[in-house]
Amino acid sequence: MTREDADSFEVQGVERIPVCTTDGDAQTWTLKISCHSRSLDYLVHLSDTGGGEWEGFGHNVFSAFADARSEPEARGFRFLVIGARPEYWPSGMSSSMGGGVALYRHYPSALRRLVGDLADVVMRRGSTRYMFDPAPLSKIATASEQTVFRAQWKMRII
Repeated sequence: MTREDADSFEVQGVERIPVCTTDGDAQTWTLKISCHSRSLDYLVHLSDTGGGEWEGFGHNVFSAFADARSEPEARGFRFLVIGARPEYWPSGMSSSMGGGVALYRHYPSALRRLVGDLADVVMRRGSTRYMFDPAPLSKIATASEQTVFRAQWKMRII
C-alpha cells in the first residue's frame, strides 16, 4: 500500500473488544475501523494492551477483521465477539450497504433455523447481530475455522 492509499482511509469507528489471552486471562483490545474513500475497502487495526498491533484489509469489516485477527489467533489469542463465531457472517446486502457489521446466523439445518427464527420472534430480537457484541469462549472459532465452516455450510445446500 502506498502512502497515498494509507491517507485515503478515513476512520469510521473505534471498538473495545474482549480477547482471551494465551494464559486464559481476559483483556480488552482496541479495534479501529477505517474505510478507503475511493475503493470502499476496509482496514481494521487491532491494538493489544502490551503495544502489539495488527492490520487487516477486506471488502467489508468482517473480512478485514478476519484478516487482522489471523496472526494473534495463531499465537493462541481468541476474540470473544459474535464476529468470531463460525456460524455468523454478513449477507451480501449487509456487506455492501453497511460494511458487513450486521451478521446473520447460518444454521446447519432447516429445522434448527426454524427453531432459531421462532426464538428470535419470541424474544423480540432481530435476525442480525452486531459483530462486536460479546460471545462466550465456548462458541467462538478462529478465522480459518470460520472459513471451513462456511464452505461446509454452502456445500450442504447444493
